[in-house]
Amino acid sequence: MEIRDYIKQGFETYYAKYSQVTEEGFCRWMRPDVPAEMKVVDTDEEWSIWKLVPSVVNEDHIGAMEEEYGLTFPEWYKAFISTYHHYFDIIPEQAVDEPLDNVRNMYNPLLCRLGYLPFTWDEEYGKIWCIDLREDAGEGYGAIYEIEHETLFDLDEERTDHAKLKESLIFLYPDFKAYFDHTFLEG
Repeated sequence: MEIRDYIKQGFETYYAKYSQVTEEGFCRWMRPDVPAEMKVVDTDEEWSIWKLVPSVVNEDHIGAMEEEYGLTFPEWYKAFISTYHHYFDIIPEQAVDEPLDNVRNMYNPLLCRLGYLPFTWDEEYGKIWCIDLREDAGEGYGAIYEIEHETLFDLDEERTDHAKLKESLIFLYPDFKAYFDHTFLEG
């Protein structure tokens, strides 16, 4: 199965898992100000259930972000940010009107300078999750780590080296696929 198809299946599985509407008419995928093209039912209500919509994010959009970040994104991540527009609550939202704005908000100059791509956060505990993109990382290439946002912001953006950063990173997953499987298919 191609990566994009795998991501698509994972998003659809996760969406279906939590799409039940309660007797009171609520659903996990309900939110205010959903654009018309993302609404399950087009109503004038403030709160609506949103649906997955095929993404308009393309290679040019991703290439521009890679240039901004000074990194080459892995294929798994490219598929992850360019398969569907969504309002999932466990990753940066990607609405149709601003598909990469919340993804761009994950940017951190220190992490990117040292070869780590920040891609999501743990809002409850204030931890940023990132992908190790360094070619010399050996078996850990592409591994997923977390760092406390307070710790990250206390590090000197210009002087912190990889060894100092590594002291603050906590290993989570061996690669992006393992993260994706755990989050979208097993969770």
